[in-house]
Amino acid sequence: MKKGIILILFSLFVFSCTSQEEKSPELVKALIDNNIIPRGQIHKIENEYRLDYYDVYEKDSHMEFLKNKGYQSGGASWSGIIYGAIKLSDDKILTQIRFDDEAEGIAIWSKNRKCLEKVSRLISVVKSDNKLLLKCISIANKNWKME
Repeated sequence: MKKGIILILFSLFVFSCTSQEEKSPELVKALIDNNIIPRGQIHKIENEYRLDYYDVYEKDSHMEFLKNKGYQSGGASWSGIIYGAIKLSDDKILTQIRFDDEAEGIAIWSKNRKCLEKVSRLISVVKSDNKLLLKCISIANKNWKME
């Protein structure tokens, strides 16, 4: 009897850890909508590309918003937010990038420029909708990615 209950609880735990988040239509659309003004700068460095994003220098910075919620508000926070946006749009992007968060901003590396262009549009959409931003933060918190 105890083994059965333990097996059921373990199965529920595994399911909850691996369940997919419901995709956000706005973020899925951002992956292909070239009319969205991208955020950050993409640079070619040797055989890779790097997307640099510094919210602290944006006219519509979320620095105070994030600080008021108890987050670091710089690169570590945006790493989590972007992670959440990717989970809500296309998880496969996570296999093609790597995060390099800094104190004030974030650098995201990839061999695929198109992938970074998608990420820069995701940032733009998230910044335009605080409800969506909070949803990304929630996903990041669930996955221990938010600081």
